[in-house]
Amino acid sequence: MTAPGGPGPFRLGFLTHVHGRGRPVGAVYRELVELFVAGEELGFDGGWIAQHHFSPDYGRLPSPLLLLAAAAQATRRIELGTAVVVLPLEDPIRLAEDAAVLDALSDGRLQLGLGTGGPSAPAFGAFDRDVARRRELFAEARVRLRDLLAGEQIAGTDGLRLHPPAPTLTSRFWDSTTSADGARAAARAGDGLLLGIGPAASAQRPLADVYLAAHRAPAGARLAVSHGVFPGPDRLAARVDLAPDIARFRPYLGHFGFPADLDDGAALDAMNVHHGPVGVVIHSLATNPVGPAAVSYFIAAVQGEAGAAADLGATLRRMELIATEIAPALGWRPAAGPVPDTPTPVGPERKR
Repeated sequence: MTAPGGPGPFRLGFLTHVHGRGRPVGAVYRELVELFVAGEELGFDGGWIAQHHFSPDYGRLPSPLLLLAAAAQATRRIELGTAVVVLPLEDPIRLAEDAAVLDALSDGRLQLGLGTGGPSAPAFGAFDRDVARRRELFAEARVRLRDLLAGEQIAGTDGLRLHPPAPTLTSRFWDSTTSADGARAAARAGDGLLLGIGPAASAQRPLADVYLAAHRAPAGARLAVSHGVFPGPDRLAARVDLAPDIARFRPYLGHFGFPADLDDGAALDAMNVHHGPVGVVIHSLATNPVGPAAVSYFIAAVQGEAGAAADLGATLRRMELIATEIAPALGWRPAAGPVPDTPTPVGPERKR
């Protein structure tokens, strides 16, 4: 499997699930904007953030489009991605309106990742949604969201249409799924496929193959993957820093056919967390079945759940290593384009 559209450089993004356990949430959000400013300065093509409801520790951001609006004001070029908005829990009209405003505010930089919400299953009852119908609800909401953004008349009204209009945003939809049917549906809809959790060979690669085979125009397919990338002095140090994340990963190991008692290093490898010295990380990514060479957009998860893995300064250093050493060794080139000479103040000055 080669990158969609043929050989060529991939786009590079960073991802955070918005951690910062025990810290004031306002400070955590301001630091997120700092990551977008730093990512733009380093040449990253995009920054992506996850949505989590009712979570005071892991994943502390329920409203990613609001945070991305702040990032839009502090940056000029970098793409603003959601990985993902839990679509079955959203009102399509309100989501369309918020997304259209953000897209206008950012001059068309929004990349709208959408998911069915498997990991968010406990939240469905709070929204009066049936979690057993989450895939059906997703499919229904995606059709309506697409129609709204395309400017179709809103059913039940006297010719009302979405304002502001955002007809090009539908070409920047990304579907996240763990099922072959979901991958086919993404291809048939013309959406990109965003691959998240799961081993590359047994989970991500088969979904990518299904998506590419089902796409009406394979040369125009958009395939993205998110892997953890945690360069450090050695693999043991990285495992110590990522101990809370390893504990969170373990329940998924059995689902993907791995024994729950895998040692920490093997558990990280199984879940596509590339860690250790820069050369080791480069080799690990270069040989991965769904690494940067196999996709059009590679998104590096750069922030862990707690401690050193979540620290802003450490995260910025990882991003710098990814942008200056790791990704260039794999064929990536920094994005070109204007960046602000003096970014909008968003919090304490970064320690670089």
